[in-house]
Amino acid sequence: MRHRLFRAASLVLAAATMAACDGRGTTGPGTPLSQADAASLSRALFTLGADLANGGVPAGARGNKRVLANGTTTFTFSFDTSQPCTPSGNVGLAGAISGAADAAAQAAQVQLNVAVKHEGCTVHADNGGTFKLTGDPKIDLVLSAAAGPGGLTALHLTEVGAFTWERGAGSSGRCTVDLAADLVPGTQNVRLSGTFCGFSIDETVAAG
Repeated sequence: MRHRLFRAASLVLAAATMAACDGRGTTGPGTPLSQADAASLSRALFTLGADLANGGVPAGARGNKRVLANGTTTFTFSFDTSQPCTPSGNVGLAGAISGAADAAAQAAQVQLNVAVKHEGCTVHADNGGTFKLTGDPKIDLVLSAAAGPGGLTALHLTEVGAFTWERGAGSSGRCTVDLAADLVPGTQNVRLSGTFCGFSIDETVAAG
């Protein structure tokens, strides 16, 4: 169930990054990337984030997992680690994750607070190029979510921060990120709002 929550959150972030390129976003003043370039970069960032999330709790995390008398499993971990990027560089992850899961009730909840700092992290973009990313200073991601047998029952996610990018000879810039995602009450839809690299996002998507 905990992994299902992570997958749902990843889908929300994927939808947010896709929204920057499909004509629903609008350019802001001084945007250093074209709409297509920003979309390609955002998808590369999503892929990197999804790969990290699929790895579960980061290596070296300190904390514990307990099974309570009622059968509920609780967990709390803190971490400050660095993960490799492909083909080069690293991304620093510092924060905490906690939550609980009740297998019998098919219910779970999770809270995640992590600072993501790219450290010369080179990522492949689906337009054939590569971007080298450095935190400026970092991106703070905060997630609170809950799920039951029928799917998500609550979700609030924010992603705020900035990074610099380099691409090719002399091509570089700075991107700010300010995104929020909230479950629409009574549905399995999520409203996305905010900005990514100067492009405005405001739409509702299916959570999964």
